[in-house]
Amino acid sequence: MFIFGMFPSFVFGWNAVGHRLIATIAYNHMTPHAKQTFNGYNEALDQVYKPQGFVDAAVWLDSLRYQDISWFSAMHYVDFPFSEDGTPLPILQDINAIWGIEKATHLLLNKYATDFDKGVSLRILLHVVGDIHQPLHTITRVSNKFPEGDRGGNLELLTDNTIAPNLHAYWDRGAGLLSEKKHYSLQQISMLAAALDVTWPCENTEINPQQWAQASHKIAVQEVYQFPVDDKYQQRAIKISELQISLAGCHLAMLLNKLDEELANRVLHSKMHHKIARRKKHNVKILCHNHHSIM
Repeated sequence: MFIFGMFPSFVFGWNAVGHRLIATIAYNHMTPHAKQTFNGYNEALDQVYKPQGFVDAAVWLDSLRYQDISWFSAMHYVDFPFSEDGTPLPILQDINAIWGIEKATHLLLNKYATDFDKGVSLRILLHVVGDIHQPLHTITRVSNKFPEGDRGGNLELLTDNTIAPNLHAYWDRGAGLLSEKKHYSLQQISMLAAALDVTWPCENTEINPQQWAQASHKIAVQEVYQFPVDDKYQQRAIKISELQISLAGCHLAMLLNKLDEELANRVLHSKMHHKIARRKKHNVKILCHNHHSIM
């Protein structure tokens, strides 16, 4: 039985519930200190945007689209090109999800960045780490029909499909698990996250967004484009979606814990540096005082 089958009355949306699930799994695996650090950065946005807790903040980047704020759009995906018919592949775009993760990570470690800027960077990570685990956010299928690519399956239309009108939306909806029709409470999200965590517990692996995206790309090549989209395909896609959501939460937790550890070490190093500097200054004063006393 699939995890989501335990909750038959639930209908989910990757854009909202999927990202909230990922954030919940991540939060459950974060250290207490990391939770404190990143809750503080997240709350720094409250004076400008509607206050959102850590879990709900994972959807914030999508909400900007509905406000016609589109400069973050390219961060949602990394279209590694793929072709089966020998069509020349386009160049990978410079600004993409991996670029966004790297920039957000660097800014969080920048001692000159404001808490607000760090809050924005956190919300980018909350969302984009999830995005690169959706296989069709890591590929564009290039062909004679679509020489510039199929936009991650958006141009692959599905006829007579009750789940979605195109392949990308089909996977955004977790092959039928996910939709946008209802908001679910944090308690409901927590129940699902806990169930996923039992089936696919987190394991320590290398923190490498490039490898995470490449793994998703491999799934897209080997599984997503294997038509027809029938009942057998759907059952396989459901299992993959659950696994990818779990992995995304685990990877996000690992990344945030590592960042918090580095931030804490930098604070400790800075305090030690200032303490040593004060001690040296104090010693200089003593030497000067002794010199004048001798004179």
